[in-house]
Amino acid sequence: MTSYGSVPIDYSLNQRRLPRSQVERIPTVDDWEDDDGSGRDDVDGADGEHEVGSLASSLRANFLPPSARLLSATDPAFERYKSIGSPSPGSSFLSPVFSHLPSVKPSRLTVSSDDAQRLRRKLLRGANLLVVQGGYSGKRFIYERLKELGVAVTIMDGPDTVWRAAAEEGLIAEFIEIDFTEHDTVFQRAMDILLSLELTFDGVTTFYEEAVSLAARVATALGVETNPVSACDQARNKRITRQVMANCGLPVPRFSSVRTEEDLLSACELVGFPAILKPVFGLASMGVTRVNEKEAALVAYRKIAESIATSSESLWAQGTELVLEEFYDGDEFDIDVLLSDGKVVYSKVSDNWACWEPWFQETGTNCPSMYPADRQAELVKLAIDSTLALGFRAGAFHVECKYTSRGPRLIEVNARMGGVSVRDANLRAWGVDMVEEHAMSALKIPIRPVVAKTPMVYFAETAINAPYSGTVTSSTWLEEILSVPMVHKVNYFKREGDVVQGPADGVPDWLAEVIVVSTTSASDAVSCIREVVRDLRVPIEAKEPGSERGWFFPDHAYPFAEAVDLKV
Repeated sequence: MTSYGSVPIDYSLNQRRLPRSQVERIPTVDDWEDDDGSGRDDVDGADGEHEVGSLASSLRANFLPPSARLLSATDPAFERYKSIGSPSPGSSFLSPVFSHLPSVKPSRLTVSSDDAQRLRRKLLRGANLLVVQGGYSGKRFIYERLKELGVAVTIMDGPDTVWRAAAEEGLIAEFIEIDFTEHDTVFQRAMDILLSLELTFDGVTTFYEEAVSLAARVATALGVETNPVSACDQARNKRITRQVMANCGLPVPRFSSVRTEEDLLSACELVGFPAILKPVFGLASMGVTRVNEKEAALVAYRKIAESIATSSESLWAQGTELVLEEFYDGDEFDIDVLLSDGKVVYSKVSDNWACWEPWFQETGTNCPSMYPADRQAELVKLAIDSTLALGFRAGAFHVECKYTSRGPRLIEVNARMGGVSVRDANLRAWGVDMVEEHAMSALKIPIRPVVAKTPMVYFAETAINAPYSGTVTSSTWLEEILSVPMVHKVNYFKREGDVVQGPADGVPDWLAEVIVVSTTSASDAVSCIREVVRDLRVPIEAKEPGSERGWFFPDHAYPFAEAVDLKV
């Protein structure tokens, strides 16, 4: 392991009406469970199945600020806003979660049982939760589930989002518009808007990677439950994550910051090859490239830099620094972790299938893991150690790791619930709803999910990537496979008429995902998904006739098989 030195580390809105939870009848003590834990839970409902729509793009007004420019958690400017804080005892606006939480015996909430989970859900009812950035439209299922649980959600987001309409239709309680264009002042403007409203919030959170740091700052200023701002900043910056881990004695690759071509040449000498070049702020493998020699690294750097300079992705508003780091061999995994007051209350491993290189784009996953139990334990330990080392204390975390020839190694810690099918996988395989657990944590309710002792079902998912550039010609091209008994659902990321990018022009676009559920075994689910999708023809009219080819799928569906790019 290599050791490293320390790193220092005017938009007016109409006054909003009070959320329904504050004008409708608030539950009384009589509505709550007696000391024996009896009582009926009537919030259990649909499991939140959803169809992911097209990934919504944001205008500049939706951009988040660069983390480096956001106020420090110790900045005196925070003091200006802390007066709002948490509601004081006796306040007429006190919501159920804070009206009743102090009177509930801690021992009733710090256990894993059906009765305790029902009580925790009752505490959720009527709570006012502020969500900073709602995310793309495919995250709608989150807010559907929170509404089922009786949580009054207010989303603060830019003007060009779907969440204004969600408030108008009643899916969420309120929508607060804020322009994220002026990066240097977005925190102060957000706080000024919140202080002008005739409501208080019991918690502040986000389910969207780009908003993690800003949400932590808002929560800190409001005096409600949150992870430290420093932890969120360290996790968002992949280079600083490595530095923190190195300082804590955890294994890290050789790595070096890259801001210029000169930096890159120096980094190549330090890191060696093969190596990974990637943005320090990123998600969904955007800009991640494997390079095997210096010239390839320069080509990749110029291509990534050009893509960042011309892209409208709000992601790059947070910073354009890259990092070159040692390439890890081995198999890749996701570890979903739940923390409550610094305690690990849930951790499960999912297998990632062979990525499509050189972009390291995901192709599929299965849950539960098929990896040997002892190696899963090693992966879980590293995921937990890394998350705690960064300073996190509570909530849902999606941790990505590899099991290499030298043992487990961290890729990154995402300080929020995993996207796309992660919630569905954990809910169906283990009975744990990451949405409600994360919301409870944000509201300072102790979480102890009820976890199935053995898998309830076996879950497998594959993402279908565009094999060549062109225009999508169908919005229903996967409907025929829904007749296969184990096919659980299909989600379309692109619709008829959408222009998509194939590997010849850059990082391939995702077209759709297919989810299979087996009651027999993980290998059964994996075999089924390969059988139904391997030879599917994608409905793309090629931009350049003659460029058509088959889409990438690992040579074998078994997740740890060596991937071979088969062409049709």
